[in-house]
Amino acid sequence: MNAHHLRKQLRQQRLRLSKRHRNRAAYQARRGLNRLQHPALTGKNVKVGIFADAFGEMPTQPLMDWARQRGYRIYLPVVTGKHQPLVFIQFSQKTWRQSRLPKHPLGMRQPEKGKMLNVAALDVLFMPLVAADKIGNRMGMGGGYYDRTLAKVKSRPLKIGWAYDFQLVEKLDSNPWDIKLDALITPSKLWLFRRYLVEQSHAKK
Repeated sequence: MNAHHLRKQLRQQRLRLSKRHRNRAAYQARRGLNRLQHPALTGKNVKVGIFADAFGEMPTQPLMDWARQRGYRIYLPVVTGKHQPLVFIQFSQKTWRQSRLPKHPLGMRQPEKGKMLNVAALDVLFMPLVAADKIGNRMGMGGGYYDRTLAKVKSRPLKIGWAYDFQLVEKLDSNPWDIKLDALITPSKLWLFRRYLVEQSHAKK
Protein backbone atom coordinates (compact mmCIF):
# COMPACT_ATOMS: atom_id res chain seq x y z
CA MET A 1 0.00 0.00 0.00
CA ASN A 2 1.43 3.39 -0.95
CA ALA A 3 1.85 6.19 1.59
CA HIS A 4 -1.19 8.16 0.40
CA HIS A 5 -3.60 5.24 0.78
CA LEU A 6 -2.08 4.13 4.09
CA ARG A 7 -2.42 7.64 5.52
CA LYS A 8 -6.03 7.87 4.35
CA GLN A 9 -6.93 4.44 5.71
CA LEU A 10 -5.42 5.00 9.14
CA ARG A 11 -6.87 8.49 9.51
CA GLN A 12 -10.34 7.12 8.74
CA GLN A 13 -9.81 4.27 11.20
CA ARG A 14 -8.93 6.76 13.94
CA LEU A 15 -11.98 8.88 13.24
CA ARG A 16 -14.31 5.87 13.50
CA LEU A 17 -13.30 5.18 17.10
CA SER A 18 -15.79 5.99 19.83
CA LYS A 19 -14.90 8.47 22.56
CA ARG A 20 -14.92 5.63 25.06
CA HIS A 21 -12.48 3.59 22.99
CA ARG A 22 -10.15 6.59 22.59
CA ASN A 23 -10.08 7.36 26.28
CA ARG A 24 -9.57 3.73 27.30
CA ALA A 25 -6.63 3.42 24.90
CA ALA A 26 -5.03 6.60 26.20
CA TYR A 27 -5.23 5.55 29.83
CA GLN A 28 -3.84 2.13 28.96
CA ALA A 29 -0.96 3.83 27.16
CA ARG A 30 -0.24 5.94 30.22
CA ARG A 31 1.30 2.85 31.86
CA GLY A 32 4.10 3.11 29.31
CA LEU A 33 4.91 6.59 30.57
CA ASN A 34 5.81 5.18 33.96
CA ARG A 35 8.41 2.95 32.31
CA LEU A 36 10.29 5.82 30.67
CA GLN A 37 13.72 6.03 32.27
CA HIS A 38 15.77 8.52 30.31
CA PRO A 39 18.17 11.33 31.29
CA ALA A 40 16.02 13.86 29.39
CA LEU A 41 13.26 13.31 31.96
CA THR A 42 15.42 13.96 35.01
CA GLY A 43 16.64 17.15 36.61
CA LYS A 44 14.95 20.47 37.24
CA ASN A 45 12.69 22.47 34.95
CA VAL A 46 12.12 19.67 32.45
CA LYS A 47 10.32 21.12 29.42
CA VAL A 48 7.93 18.79 27.62
CA GLY A 49 6.18 19.48 24.31
CA ILE A 50 2.72 17.89 24.03
CA PHE A 51 0.22 18.30 21.20
CA ALA A 52 -3.51 18.87 21.72
CA ASP A 53 -5.37 16.01 20.01
CA ALA A 54 -7.77 17.29 17.35
CA PHE A 55 -7.86 14.80 14.46
CA GLY A 56 -8.80 11.52 16.13
CA GLU A 57 -5.36 10.98 17.70
CA MET A 58 -5.13 9.14 20.98
CA PRO A 59 -6.20 11.70 23.62
CA THR A 60 -3.34 13.60 25.22
CA GLN A 61 -5.03 14.44 28.53
CA PRO A 62 -3.21 11.52 30.24
CA LEU A 63 0.06 12.96 28.93
CA MET A 64 -0.83 16.34 30.41
CA ASP A 65 -1.72 14.78 33.76
CA TRP A 66 1.48 12.72 33.86
CA ALA A 67 3.67 15.72 33.06
CA ARG A 68 1.90 17.96 35.56
CA GLN A 69 2.17 15.39 38.36
CA ARG A 70 5.92 15.17 37.77
CA GLY A 71 6.34 18.92 37.86
CA TYR A 72 7.32 19.23 34.21
CA ARG A 73 6.69 22.41 32.27
CA ILE A 74 4.26 21.76 29.43
CA TYR A 75 4.46 23.45 26.04
CA LEU A 76 2.10 23.21 23.08
CA PRO A 77 3.12 23.51 19.41
CA VAL A 78 2.01 26.62 17.53
CA VAL A 79 1.82 27.04 13.76
CA THR A 80 3.10 30.49 12.79
CA GLY A 81 3.12 30.06 9.01
CA LYS A 82 2.53 27.44 6.32
CA HIS A 83 6.21 26.76 5.64
CA GLN A 84 7.58 27.83 9.01
CA PRO A 85 8.82 25.55 11.81
CA LEU A 86 6.62 25.10 14.83
CA VAL A 87 7.26 27.13 17.97
CA PHE A 88 6.17 26.15 21.47
CA ILE A 89 4.24 28.13 24.09
CA GLN A 90 3.83 27.20 27.74
CA PHE A 91 0.24 26.82 28.88
CA SER A 92 -1.68 26.16 32.06
CA GLN A 93 -3.72 23.12 33.01
CA LYS A 94 -6.61 25.47 33.74
CA THR A 95 -6.64 26.68 30.14
CA TRP A 96 -6.68 23.07 28.91
CA ARG A 97 -9.55 21.91 31.12
CA GLN A 98 -11.69 24.93 30.30
CA SER A 99 -11.18 24.30 26.58
CA ARG A 100 -9.83 27.79 26.01
CA LEU A 101 -7.47 26.76 23.25
CA PRO A 102 -8.51 28.47 20.00
CA LYS A 103 -8.64 26.40 16.85
CA HIS A 104 -6.19 27.20 14.05
CA PRO A 105 -7.60 27.32 10.48
CA LEU A 106 -5.79 24.01 9.83
CA GLY A 107 -7.80 22.39 12.64
CA MET A 108 -5.37 22.05 15.54
CA ARG A 109 -5.86 23.74 18.91
CA GLN A 110 -3.05 26.00 20.08
CA PRO A 111 -2.37 28.80 22.60
CA GLU A 112 -2.98 32.36 21.43
CA LYS A 113 -0.19 34.08 23.30
CA GLY A 114 2.82 33.48 25.49
CA LYS A 115 6.59 33.35 25.31
CA MET A 116 7.64 31.29 22.29
CA LEU A 117 10.36 28.65 22.54
CA ASN A 118 12.35 26.99 19.79
CA VAL A 119 12.04 23.19 19.70
CA ALA A 120 15.71 22.87 20.73
CA ALA A 121 14.78 24.32 24.13
CA LEU A 122 12.53 21.32 24.88
CA ASP A 123 13.83 18.24 26.65
CA VAL A 124 11.12 15.89 25.39
CA LEU A 125 8.63 16.15 22.54
CA PHE A 126 5.56 13.94 22.24
CA MET A 127 4.67 13.75 18.56
CA PRO A 128 1.39 12.99 16.79
CA LEU A 129 1.52 10.51 13.93
CA VAL A 130 -0.61 8.63 11.46
CA ALA A 131 1.70 5.60 11.37
CA ALA A 132 5.04 4.41 12.73
CA ASP A 133 7.11 1.30 12.13
CA LYS A 134 9.24 -0.95 14.31
CA ILE A 135 12.48 0.95 13.74
CA GLY A 136 11.10 4.39 14.53
CA ASN A 137 10.09 5.74 11.14
CA ARG A 138 7.12 8.08 11.43
CA MET A 139 4.36 9.12 9.03
CA GLY A 140 2.67 12.41 9.88
CA MET A 141 -0.42 14.11 8.52
CA GLY A 142 1.42 15.22 5.39
CA GLY A 143 2.12 18.87 6.17
CA GLY A 144 5.74 18.28 7.13
CA TYR A 145 5.59 20.58 10.16
CA TYR A 146 7.44 18.31 12.57
CA ASP A 147 10.08 17.23 10.03
CA ARG A 148 10.71 20.88 9.18
CA THR A 149 10.83 21.90 12.84
CA LEU A 150 13.32 19.20 13.80
CA ALA A 151 15.45 19.27 10.65
CA LYS A 152 18.32 21.27 12.17
CA VAL A 153 18.13 19.86 15.70
CA LYS A 154 20.52 16.98 16.33
CA SER A 155 20.35 15.86 19.93
CA ARG A 156 17.33 17.56 21.51
CA PRO A 157 14.56 16.97 22.23
CA LEU A 158 13.86 13.29 22.87
CA LYS A 159 11.13 12.41 20.35
CA ILE A 160 8.33 10.11 21.52
CA GLY A 161 5.34 8.99 19.45
CA TRP A 162 1.88 8.58 21.03
CA ALA A 163 -0.52 6.37 19.07
CA TYR A 164 -3.02 3.52 18.93
CA ASP A 165 -1.74 -0.02 18.43
CA PHE A 166 -3.14 -0.26 14.90
CA GLN A 167 -0.99 2.71 13.85
CA LEU A 168 2.14 0.57 14.19
CA VAL A 169 3.00 -1.05 10.87
CA GLU A 170 5.80 -3.41 9.88
CA LYS A 171 7.70 -1.07 7.56
CA LEU A 172 7.34 2.49 6.29
CA ASP A 173 9.18 3.95 3.35
CA SER A 174 11.42 6.75 4.56
CA ASN A 175 13.08 9.80 3.03
CA PRO A 176 16.38 11.42 4.04
CA TRP A 177 14.51 14.38 5.58
CA ASP A 178 12.12 12.26 7.67
CA ILE A 179 12.69 12.55 11.42
CA LYS A 180 12.70 9.27 13.30
CA LEU A 181 11.18 8.63 16.71
CA ASP A 182 13.32 7.75 19.71
CA ALA A 183 10.44 5.89 21.36
CA LEU A 184 6.78 5.04 20.74
CA ILE A 185 4.03 4.52 23.29
CA THR A 186 0.90 2.53 22.39
CA PRO A 187 -1.76 1.07 24.69
CA SER A 188 -0.07 -2.33 24.68
CA LYS A 189 3.65 -1.57 24.52
CA LEU A 190 6.53 0.85 24.95
CA TRP A 191 8.84 0.69 21.94
CA LEU A 192 12.39 1.97 22.41
CA PHE A 193 14.52 2.75 19.39
CA ARG A 194 18.26 3.16 18.85
CA ARG A 195 18.96 6.65 20.16
CA TYR A 196 16.87 6.16 23.29
CA LEU A 197 18.65 2.92 24.14
CA VAL A 198 22.13 4.38 23.50
CA GLU A 199 21.53 7.44 25.68
CA GLN A 200 19.89 5.36 28.40
CA SER A 201 22.89 3.04 28.42
CA HIS A 202 25.37 5.92 28.68
CA ALA A 203 23.44 7.41 31.58
CA LYS A 204 23.77 4.17 33.55
CA LYS A 205 27.58 4.03 33.21
